[in-house]
Amino acid sequence: MTGETKVPILSSGMEFEIEWIDPTLVVCRTSGLASVGGYEAMMRALASDPQLRPGVDLIVDHTNVDVSALTAAEIEQVADLRARFAGNVAGRAAGVVGADSPLRYGLGRMFEAYADAQPGTSIRVFETLEQAVAWLRGTDSAAKPEPE
Repeated sequence: MTGETKVPILSSGMEFEIEWIDPTLVVCRTSGLASVGGYEAMMRALASDPQLRPGVDLIVDHTNVDVSALTAAEIEQVADLRARFAGNVAGRAAGVVGADSPLRYGLGRMFEAYADAQPGTSIRVFETLEQAVAWLRGTDSAAKPEPE
């Protein structure tokens, strides 16, 4: 893809890569052992990126991250980080957790619930990158999450 930028970053055991798909869509891919510090480093990197501006959609792909050590309190801390950086990070975001991990999906939904309590954000969790893109782009109503 043209204009694609990839920035791999290692932070406290958790790695992430920021990839600009186009000027309106950025994908962060996480791997390694998930940690609050790793998520904070990712949010700082995103917030300081001059390409990030209002109207940019964000997908965070967690299919390769180990979340087994995260607690509910840490998920809430990560959601609080989202609120802290909300002025600089996309208002609409999708998390991709993969189809093979009920734990990642459950923690993703917990994050979604915490984040939904914060004004100005719309975050949804999906099993695949394709579903996330379809929701953000509005191209596939079947990919949208069930109303709660």
